[in-house]
Amino acid sequence: MCILVLLAMPFGVTAAVVGDENATTTPGNLTGQDNETANMTVATAIEQDQNLTRFAEAMDVAGLFDTLNSGGPYTVFAPSDEAFDALGNDTVLRLMTEPENLTLVLQYHVVEGEYTVADLTNMTENQTGNETGNETGNQTGNESDGGVLDIFGGLLGGNETGNETTLTTLSGESLNVSVSDGEVMVENATVTEADTNATNGVIHVIDRVLVPESVNLTAAENQTVTPEAGLNETVSNVQ
Repeated sequence: MCILVLLAMPFGVTAAVVGDENATTTPGNLTGQDNETANMTVATAIEQDQNLTRFAEAMDVAGLFDTLNSGGPYTVFAPSDEAFDALGNDTVLRLMTEPENLTLVLQYHVVEGEYTVADLTNMTENQTGNETGNETGNQTGNESDGGVLDIFGGLLGGNETGNETTLTTLSGESLNVSVSDGEVMVENATVTEADTNATNGVIHVIDRVLVPESVNLTAAENQTVTPEAGLNETVSNVQ
């Protein structure tokens, strides 16, 4: 009996090890989300994400749901609920009553084409190599006599580092994307959750609402929006 028990022990140990390996080979961060959204469109995946409820609401108001629910592929840099909260309720509510501006703001977060973090990293690295070579050649041939001024210009950030790439958004304006030490920046926003895959694109959650230069979020003169007024009503100030 003792011999039989000893012979059985290696098989038990082997089975336990195999079971542990299977349990730990699946990453626990984004894999679950990817599985859930694999059969969803970008628009549906956004509406299902509990961290993107305000972006989903704005998307419905602006009529962007239909766009992102078909066609593509698209890359969406979706601001989290906290990012919208940072704008303040008055600003968000007023933006909801301005369909043209709201559409421009949301389109500024969407790029045609599917760009994962790996794609963006490769693009910024390639851009860095090209710009560094071009800038070095141009500066050597045309600006070699700058002397001390060139040195101070470099120290003060006057020279481009070439560590970013540019994407064109649905609004027709450009987004600057940079990658450094694994951190992806979209303009002044940071990607906090990356590579949520959908049937017609990919979603990256960011921590700021991006505002294109063509949109002014400063409160309109003699007009404001109160929380009581809801999304479709405005009230005039009495001066």
